[in-house]
Amino acid sequence: MFLQILCLIVVRLPRSSSLSSLSEAAQLTRARLTNALSSPSGKLTLSPEMFIPEPINPTAILLQASAITQLSECLRGRAKANAAFLSADSLSSLRTFCDEQKGAQGNFPGPVPVIYCQSNTTTSVEESDDLELSDLALAGISGILVSINEGSEISSIDAEIVGGEDSQWLELYKNALDYGLQPVPEVTVKDSTAATWKEEEMEALVKKIFDLTGVDPVSILLTINPTINENNDEDETEQKEELLLPVVSRSLGRRVPIMASIRTSAGGNRIGEEISRLKASGFTGAVLRRECAPGFPANPNLEYLADFWSACIGNLKSTRSKTFNFRSKNNMEKNLSTQWANYQSDVISSGALGDDPDAPSSPGFDQDSGDYQGF
Repeated sequence: MFLQILCLIVVRLPRSSSLSSLSEAAQLTRARLTNALSSPSGKLTLSPEMFIPEPINPTAILLQASAITQLSECLRGRAKANAAFLSADSLSSLRTFCDEQKGAQGNFPGPVPVIYCQSNTTTSVEESDDLELSDLALAGISGILVSINEGSEISSIDAEIVGGEDSQWLELYKNALDYGLQPVPEVTVKDSTAATWKEEEMEALVKKIFDLTGVDPVSILLTINPTINENNDEDETEQKEELLLPVVSRSLGRRVPIMASIRTSAGGNRIGEEISRLKASGFTGAVLRRECAPGFPANPNLEYLADFWSACIGNLKSTRSKTFNFRSKNNMEKNLSTQWANYQSDVISSGALGDDPDAPSSPGFDQDSGDYQGF
């Protein structure tokens, strides 16, 4: 009898150990995402959404890994993004991005957590062919975006956010937790509904998700769909100016980071204005969706995305003066010719001497407003 009990203990040890390791990894992932998406200083967190397509010609295939690595480096270094919402046609692309971030452990700035977004509209795990939850977790993904009610607009928190055995989003939510991935629920509402929500409604939203899932979400993403206006442009402009956003209390934002989607096209400081409105309403962060990139719905190449998001997010977060900026250093003990060339380059790039007629054409970034000016 004693030997039978001992054998049972030995057999069960590996499973218990693996579950313990999975739980510890999930806790670390949750803490990492919470830290990335929270905003103790009151500044909005900024996270871009990107899609990495599968290359179709041999040359693009050879350059794909290098382009993904460059994009990953730019988001962490120049842009200083808080997180990356990423979708891709292949698991290898996601793994390359996550591996580059993982290699920055212990450096400053540190790794950017990656949240997976399904490229299609469904949230069914079975319909995602080769991007299973286990594969995503092994690739280094920290979280997954889960569309509440499969992306349908809601107008009532209690009546329309449903769970149960037939709820695909809830099944995906709980399965993600089992694999150590942190779900980020996305709630889609119409602007007329969002305008009526106050602090009480936002607190009820968090409580509803907690009641259905059994745990506070690591963050909530609110996506507001505009009402289609059939009137003239002047009426549409006036309606947009009068539109109110939900109000998020400071205490709720500290409990669960509340983010909102920004889908306005870049240009004319439109993204900056949207960020100011979100901050005034108490939101913790903003997810800059793919619609922000110039030329959407066409997907730009990865090199262009790296430059665009670096310029956009970097300038939106920058507190430096953007009118005149170059560095002056004491370089007495260094090569004078090299330092003089670097000094000239800094002065020219700062704009202090005016535009350089021999310089290549501008990519279209408005450095003053942190926005894209050409579209």
